[in-house]
Amino acid sequence: MMICLDANVALEVVLKRLRYKACEQFLDTSEEEKALSTLTLDLVMFFAEKNKAGLKPIKAFLDGFTWLPITEADAHWAFAHYQEKDFEDGLQVACALREGCDTFVTLDGGLAKKYADKIQIELIR
Repeated sequence: MMICLDANVALEVVLKRLRYKACEQFLDTSEEEKALSTLTLDLVMFFAEKNKAGLKPIKAFLDGFTWLPITEADAHWAFAHYQEKDFEDGLQVACALREGCDTFVTLDGGLAKKYADKIQIELIR
């Protein structure tokens, strides 16, 4: 089994935002293989650089995940399911589906509702 994490989960941990402890607990207790899209890698690195976070701990964190590519097919799927809000969410969900992930993990209740009929969603609260 493999789960794919929404960018917001990774960013929460890296940037020590409000819900980072809940995200860390989830990561520590979940036994499934964990994956991130390459879109998430880019977002994490963008915010890490912006916040002058050290590369070594960020890279060590990211190395704990399988990295899933975003493809042209993912973009087409995201456009087909786009509702004029959060195209990024569609790209990540498309990637997770194509790569055979069983669950998509997020902090975003709107994403959870929007894609619940496409993939199992686990909402971290």
